[in-house]
Amino acid sequence: MELSYLILLILAIFYIPFYFWVRLSPKATDRGLVKYGPLVMIKTRFGTKLMDRLSVYRRFWRFFGILSIAVSILLMAFIVFIIAVGILNLSQSFSSPGLGIEYALVIPGLNPLLPFWYGVLGLIVAMVIHELAHGMQTRANDMRVDSTGLLYGVVPLGAFVSPNEEDIAKSSRRAKLDLYAAGVATNFFAAAATFFVFAVLMLGNISSDYGDNAAVYQVTSDSPAYNAGIPSGAIVELVNGEEYFYSEDYTAEYSWNPGDEVTVTYLTEDGRHTADVGWGLFIERVTSNSPAEGVLDTKVFIVSVEIDSTVTPIYGYSEFISFMQTTEPGMSATIRCMDYSGSSFTKELTLSSNGSIGYIGIGTTTSGMNFITPNMMLEKGRNPIYGSESVTDAASSMMSYIGGPFNGFSPIPESVHWWYDVPLGNTFWILTSALYWIFWLNIMLGVSNAIPAYPFDGGFIFQGSLNTLLEKFGMRDGKRREELTAKVTSSLSMVMIFLLILVIMAIVI
Repeated sequence: MELSYLILLILAIFYIPFYFWVRLSPKATDRGLVKYGPLVMIKTRFGTKLMDRLSVYRRFWRFFGILSIAVSILLMAFIVFIIAVGILNLSQSFSSPGLGIEYALVIPGLNPLLPFWYGVLGLIVAMVIHELAHGMQTRANDMRVDSTGLLYGVVPLGAFVSPNEEDIAKSSRRAKLDLYAAGVATNFFAAAATFFVFAVLMLGNISSDYGDNAAVYQVTSDSPAYNAGIPSGAIVELVNGEEYFYSEDYTAEYSWNPGDEVTVTYLTEDGRHTADVGWGLFIERVTSNSPAEGVLDTKVFIVSVEIDSTVTPIYGYSEFISFMQTTEPGMSATIRCMDYSGSSFTKELTLSSNGSIGYIGIGTTTSGMNFITPNMMLEKGRNPIYGSESVTDAASSMMSYIGGPFNGFSPIPESVHWWYDVPLGNTFWILTSALYWIFWLNIMLGVSNAIPAYPFDGGFIFQGSLNTLLEKFGMRDGKRREELTAKVTSSLSMVMIFLLILVIMAIVI
């Protein structure tokens, strides 16, 4: 049994008797422990005095409410778009190996994405400011806060601020919108502030002595480079005695042939090394329902591609990407491959469409290495729209940036920190990583709470916004509007929750 599953099992065993004690014992209520469905609410008065002190600035909170509603609606549209994209890609997601159930748990140390200490820090900051914002808007709109606390179920699942229900019922629609939008917007603004500090102020003022060298930021297990001992973080200087360069559009020809075993000279933090490795475009995966499915195999090299009697040697990933830019859908291609033993063979397929260029449907690296340059890595770490040439590109780049932890970016992989000249040594990277995870978890918490479904904040924001729209379009009967918007939001909630669960299952299972 994997460690993460074992820990969850142990926690569940301890949680079950604790939950039944809370449910059955009068002493539990006296101690602020209350059942909440299958969960336990740990009620306190922590932070209420701070809320009272900060909520007196009514004009500020009025303005902040307007801004919060606008930001929340934008984030709501964003998360609906993400779920829609996930639904459209369901077949591909279910046909690919899942990440594992631990990725669905926002638990530092158990979720492989979340480092323990940075994850704990980021979660605490994100949850505390989220709930504090709810509380301050509650008080600024003359509603009482009954309690604050923690929501617990096997593991801590979140913090909460509990406004007085009678006060909420009596409050205006605008006050309710201010209240529910405050947490979402505060997470977004906190993410923006921490991004500015680590990306602009910190990463914006460092450089590398190896700025334009070919550098390895990730090595795939059981690949030629991995088996040869080339580590993540290596700076590749020479391949068979020739200088090796990398850029996203750089192509070159060398004295050796793709697929040959070559001697690689590379730098690591502890000095210069050499390794013998089979070098070429290495197929890591084949996409389902693509031209490559059933034709090309993984863990082989692509040596060359022949189209219209023109043979193009493929030395690595950048050459392959540059070559594919010259192709068109419908072209017939003869692909020469080579396996580990050196045996070569050819395969034929017809390119499908990837926009206006041809598409094969393979995931590739250069001998199992993902290349970049230190300057490019720095730009990717501090610029979410790096390399974008259009609004669509910018949106895609921002999505990739938020998904950076899946590829080891936080914002720059630890294995490559030695590439850069930084002040304060390792302390610089500790601060940068801490700020990055505060940024990332605020984004995650803000966006997830913007889902237009109960019990998320977005569900109440959607209901209030729909109520406002119906009134503006002439529905004057307030009771009828409330009933209609509640029914519509309830129905939408069931649909959104179902789709969200479906997308999560497709990713993790």
